Amino acid sequence: NGPHKQEVSYNGSFNYNVRDISQSLTYNPTTSVYTYQPVNIHGGYTWSNALNYSRFLDEKQRWTVQSNASAMLHHSVDHTMFAGETESHLNAVNTLNMSEKAHIQYNRDALNIRATGSISWRHSKGKMLDFDVLNAMDYQYGLNGSYTIPQLKTTLSVDACMYCRQGYGSSELNTNDFVLNASLSQSLFKGKLIARIEAFDLFHQLSSTQYEVNAQGRTETWYRSLPHYVMAHLVYHWNKNPKKK
Repeated sequence: NGPHKQEVSYNGSFNYNVRDISQSLTYNPTTSVYTYQPVNIHGGYTWSNALNYSRFLDEKQRWTVQSNASAMLHHSVDHTMFAGETESHLNAVNTLNMSEKAHIQYNRDALNIRATGSISWRHSKGKMLDFDVLNAMDYQYGLNGSYTIPQLKTTLSVDACMYCRQGYGSSELNTNDFVLNASLSQSLFKGKLIARIEAFDLFHQLSSTQYEVNAQGRTETWYRSLPHYVMAHLVYHWNKNPKKK
């Protein structure tokens, strides 16, 4: 309690998977036919922990600092068939993820400024002989803020962030992207109507194709339809209270 109020919390969980469904695969080199068959597997588990901390830094509670640390161990079991094989085998991959997210924020009346940063380290090791050990790091840092002009009820928001990825086995995954977003909103008719225009990724740094590595260490490709855009919003707030009986 008091002006320098702080909060600390911890949570953890353990999940064990029984009778998961996996796709086994066989290949007939004579007919060049692949045969897929769903089979039940067990033995996968996930153990996660998180520690959260927040605190006001001044007596007027305008400055706030927050930290979120987490660690997760994922034991993934799935069928895998590598080049030159004709039958898939169970492959177990252990992945340790450790991350830290933090921000410091200043909030006073119509002004809000926040500096953020995060770092995540991933270590993946498989039991297959040709599995490449993965030690990858994702980190980001940025600054965002908003200010509302009291007389005009106009709000300007800006969000700038640097996204970095290192340690992956492909150049498509090792990226550095600076993303800048901005928005302008106007309150009308005593707040009943809100007009807003926003621009995402002003410098066109993001691609419509995003690469990720799944629990088995395989590269997956995800597609996003709008990597950068400008969008206008018009929102009307209407409330009607029931009549008193």
